[in-house]
Amino acid sequence: MRGAMRGFTLVELVMVILLLGIMATFTSQFIGIGTQIYGDASSREQLMSDARFAMERLNRELRDAVPGSERIEDRNGNWLDEGACLRFWPISASSRYLALNRAISGSSDTLELVMATPASAANPLSVDAAAVSKGDKMIVFPVPDKNAGSLATNCEFGRCVASVTDVLAPVSGVQSIRYTSAQTLAGLSPGSRVYFAREQVRYCVEGSTITRSSAAIGASFPAQGVLMADSLRTGVFYRETSAFNAEGEFGVRFVFERRGESVTFNHKIGVFNVP
Repeated sequence: MRGAMRGFTLVELVMVILLLGIMATFTSQFIGIGTQIYGDASSREQLMSDARFAMERLNRELRDAVPGSERIEDRNGNWLDEGACLRFWPISASSRYLALNRAISGSSDTLELVMATPASAANPLSVDAAAVSKGDKMIVFPVPDKNAGSLATNCEFGRCVASVTDVLAPVSGVQSIRYTSAQTLAGLSPGSRVYFAREQVRYCVEGSTITRSSAAIGASFPAQGVLMADSLRTGVFYRETSAFNAEGEFGVRFVFERRGESVTFNHKIGVFNVP
């Protein structure tokens, strides 16, 4: 007698298909959640990376700015204690001077500062061999007068900014810098320090972006700055006027947001070499 035929019944097939469907549903949800977590983490990491780049660039530049040249302002250049823009002069060279406001024999309209030769000027292989150039701003004991509105306009203890008219070649480790007698530097630095600058830099919050602009000192900034960071929800620069070192400490409050992820920076930046 022939054996009975064996196989799956319709009910068994339906049950198998149903179980496979349930397993596929849970598996797809698990994979989807994992993909979403990875995407959120990548977006958060990208947001943090972009924000850190702008903050690190600002931090490094501001710390090495000419003391007293920093000012918080609005887009129109009005000096404020809290605003959308931060302006400063980067130091192009610095040294310690040996003589200040020294008269030049045979010239009644020229004065001279004698200083130790900056390291970059002493090294002919340096990229920045011309550490000081004609037309640079020379600054001694920069304590800004808030009523004047600009370091170049006046200083609290007298004139502190002069324009370089001539740069003599270094001799035996010292170098002479000349400027007009009309720009007598009235304030004597306690540490005999002198700074040089040739440009001004401004970071500004513009809508949802942070931009950086640069220009010669006294010149107008370009209409459009270079993008440093985007995805900014709110941002402001501020100065704590009650702080012990109010002239050399600045704060930033930035909130970056992208795809529902947000990063908050509440950061203090201290300026080196403040008088």
